[in-house]
Amino acid sequence: MVNFEIVEKKGCKEVAFVYLLKSKKDKNVFIECVESLDPPLPPSEKWVITLSSQKGCPVGCVFCDASHYYKGNLSKEELFEQLNLILENHKDDNYLKSTKIKLHLARMGEPSFNDNVLDFLVEVAEKYREVNFIPSIATVAPKGREKWFFNLKEIKDKFFSSGRFQLQFSINTTDEDQREEIMPAKKISFADISKFGDFWLKEKDRLITLNFALCQDAIFKGENIVAHFSPQKFLIKITPLNPSGKNGKNNSLLDYDGFIPPTLNKEISFLQTKGFKIIVSIGSKKEIEIGSNCGQIAFFRTKEAERKIENIV
Repeated sequence: MVNFEIVEKKGCKEVAFVYLLKSKKDKNVFIECVESLDPPLPPSEKWVITLSSQKGCPVGCVFCDASHYYKGNLSKEELFEQLNLILENHKDDNYLKSTKIKLHLARMGEPSFNDNVLDFLVEVAEKYREVNFIPSIATVAPKGREKWFFNLKEIKDKFFSSGRFQLQFSINTTDEDQREEIMPAKKISFADISKFGDFWLKEKDRLITLNFALCQDAIFKGENIVAHFSPQKFLIKITPLNPSGKNGKNNSLLDYDGFIPPTLNKEISFLQTKGFKIIVSIGSKKEIEIGSNCGQIAFFRTKEAERKIENIV
């Protein structure tokens, strides 16, 4: 590896491996990339590769370890370095022939802040024509990046049409004021996200995902979703909020036993009557043990380096 060195590999082949990479150029800068499965599906049916798009993250979400620092965008070469690391591990098996390979830009960083992500996706499409990569962008919908999303749509339409692209807006609450508190970067409104759905979707495209990783005090009202979004353009995904080093505890509304609180279940039922597709995605406890929260392993390694510096001073 040219830009990074592998300093830790954590996990198991049945669930996921997280790779902690240390920059060779930037002192005490770590990023993460991940390869994972989606049990009970075998790798021949689904394989997930998750890459960092930035060195840390400038958004500052209160629950995310990736925002502990921010040292800029990753270059196209640095994006490929992560991808090549994971692909190299499987040069002698059939993972690249999987029916679905989700290429997830959602580990550390806000991908829409990085123009190199667009160039990376184009080159992936051109270089791996025989591989069924399905790019997936997870974003908080930053304000001022409309041109980036316009260019992303052009790439989607040209290279990843007919359901081969997944766009996710990380919303995490149905209350716009609370949304500002937990994700303090400037963001486009629910109304503008809804209008964007009209612009984004073409025939056979996947519905746009509105993702809610709900903390215990998150506001989740189905009527607020119905007021702004169409079930013909958006689906609702609800997940646990993973514990993080930043929070120091698990403040998730959902647990990994699959139990859905009655108040949440009521809102889900209401949304279903309005025609919304609902996905309640409960992962494995093994993911937590591995360090599934974005930037969690990098966070602890960085804090360790900071403590050493403090001790020297």
